[in-house]
Amino acid sequence: MDTYDYIVTGLGCSGLSLVYYLLDSHLRDKKILLIDNSSKTENDRTWCYWAEKPLDIHPKNTPLIFWDSVRITDSNNSVSSKLQNLNYYHIKSSDFYLEVLEKIKLFPNVSFLEDRVLNIEGAEQGPVTVSTLNSGDFRSTVLFNSIPFTSPLKNIPVLKQVFVGWKISCEKNCFNPKAVSLMHFVSDQKNKTDFFYTLPYNENEALVEYTLYTKEEIDLPNMEAQLRDYLQNELKINEYVVTFKESGTIPMTTLEVPSSQYSNIIHLGTLAGCSKPSTGYTFYDIQKHCKSIVKELTTTGKVNSRKWDRKRGFKFYDNIILNIAVKWPNALPSIFSKMFENNRANVVLKFLSEETSLWEEIGILSRLKFAIFIKSLLSYEKH
Repeated sequence: MDTYDYIVTGLGCSGLSLVYYLLDSHLRDKKILLIDNSSKTENDRTWCYWAEKPLDIHPKNTPLIFWDSVRITDSNNSVSSKLQNLNYYHIKSSDFYLEVLEKIKLFPNVSFLEDRVLNIEGAEQGPVTVSTLNSGDFRSTVLFNSIPFTSPLKNIPVLKQVFVGWKISCEKNCFNPKAVSLMHFVSDQKNKTDFFYTLPYNENEALVEYTLYTKEEIDLPNMEAQLRDYLQNELKINEYVVTFKESGTIPMTTLEVPSSQYSNIIHLGTLAGCSKPSTGYTFYDIQKHCKSIVKELTTTGKVNSRKWDRKRGFKFYDNIILNIAVKWPNALPSIFSKMFENNRANVVLKFLSEETSLWEEIGILSRLKFAIFIKSLLSYEKH
């Protein structure tokens, strides 16, 4: 049975990000096995984040796409905000995969296996064993996993952010390429939270997504019908070509997925808590988590921070929002629009990245209407 220093199971954003940082560290000569059931050549995701400049891991061999303004629209008004010192960046997953995999090819000590992982077995003392469908078993001193085999939360009806997105191309000029429409609330939000998101690449092309917060099972054809109606009735676009489709589900919960019982099995990505519960943004926190793992490995030889540990205050803020989303969804459009209307957008995004100071947090919260937050506190539940 082949034995490795590290095995990485699941080569999505988090698995490849970890490898990227490992190969930039003193650990670059370790014997590493990467396992995924896909060749990672297809474009299957769109990732966005905000920062002062592109992250080091941002693909460098493709044109840099970014925006300096965002917009929130509800039934009462539309708020557009400049991001000041920040930009909103876009990454196509296939560009990301290609660039990291090209880097991996420079290291003969790193092997890539396209196969399905059947089982991961840890032990109190000794290596981790990974079983695959077609290639047998492998062992490693440490294993990094982002594959959700089972979840302790699977029987708990947690709120989910479900989205369906189309990249469309139009013959006419249909989009304002200067600003990202983060949230366009169209429905009355009485019984649900749903909105549309538009990422305009130019005047003729954009990624348009329909997003729904729900605990129920999803009917994807119905969501696509909602997206089609939005294009026709709100954006007044009747003729277009769909050039790319994506869909996904992100858990919106402050309930923690427990770490593996074995200290040498480390969760990554959403399994590690890197998805922001109140927004679903994940890419930026994945980078911070993977960097922290590599830093610990290089300094101590082991990983103590086996989950991305959010600050306690932000867990509380997130849960207040989730409580409102579940019980009084009609209040959410006003919360998000007022947050951007009454504060500088770069500070709001800094707050959503959990990088604000206490005084900045007080400033943001003091400019919101208190009634719905007090109501949420008086009827407080974890979600």
